[in-house]
Amino acid sequence: MKRILIFAATLLFALTGCGGSRTDMAGKDELTVVTSFYPIYLMAQYVTEGVDGIILENMAQPQTGCLHDYELTTEDMKLLERADVFLMNGLGMESFLDQAREQYPQLYIVETAEDAAILLEGECEHDHEHGEEESDPVNAHVWLHPANAAAQAEAIRDALTQLDPEHAQQYAANTEAFTAEMAKILEEAEVLAASVPEVKTAAFHEGFIYIEELLGMEEVIGIFPEENQTPSAREMAEAVEEAKSDGIGLILTAEDAGKEYAQLLAEETGVEMVLLNPLTSGEGQKEEFVDGMRANLEAVAQIYQGVAE
Repeated sequence: MKRILIFAATLLFALTGCGGSRTDMAGKDELTVVTSFYPIYLMAQYVTEGVDGIILENMAQPQTGCLHDYELTTEDMKLLERADVFLMNGLGMESFLDQAREQYPQLYIVETAEDAAILLEGECEHDHEHGEEESDPVNAHVWLHPANAAAQAEAIRDALTQLDPEHAQQYAANTEAFTAEMAKILEEAEVLAASVPEVKTAAFHEGFIYIEELLGMEEVIGIFPEENQTPSAREMAEAVEEAKSDGIGLILTAEDAGKEYAQLLAEETGVEMVLLNPLTSGEGQKEEFVDGMRANLEAVAQIYQGVAE
């Protein structure tokens, strides 16, 4: 399958706009850094580890998951009012921010996906989306590819260095350690991808297209149910028929609304299912990011050989 990569920098103004002006925080005792949601929070933990005076807070609760239907609360607005910098993913993931931009026009907002290589939504042959009338033109789940995660960490480093140049070396060292881990995961993924032929997949999470890209998989079917939205019996029947006729060899799902339907597809087709982590919720420990990426590779590796034979 042909993948289409786009550099996010060309889309920033069209998708999310830009934030307030930068302010040098040198001489200030504390720097309040607020992140939009879980994966950005974990990456920011890596970049700021051991830096004195950093107050790092995450806006969306760790169990929120992706932000497709998120709405700002009063507490969120109070948190943004205290923020010196707001770190977000961008690419339309935080579309709820229009209200905050109007109320806090000087808030310094950093879109960390600026230098990510992104994939278009709906690149597989058969996409079924639920809960949205129209999908974004790009797939915003860029953090699931280690090369993109490294670029996002570097964007965080650059922003914090401008605000807090006193700790520039520490931000740089922390980011270098994180990007080295991402490089290792890239190497591990290359070894895994090279060990077996391409496998056709059905995915029940939008972000897994980045894992498929990483491992050379071909996503043929994508079914992305939102909370409280379910695929119809007709859609599932069509998916079963498509999976059989297109030779689907692997089903990818997360521990979310799609899992039940992924299991049903697996039962109806006899195709192996693998449970992956989209890195959007957890216990708040930064190690969950690297460990989660590596666990995704290990989960695929356990059944990938048998599927491809």
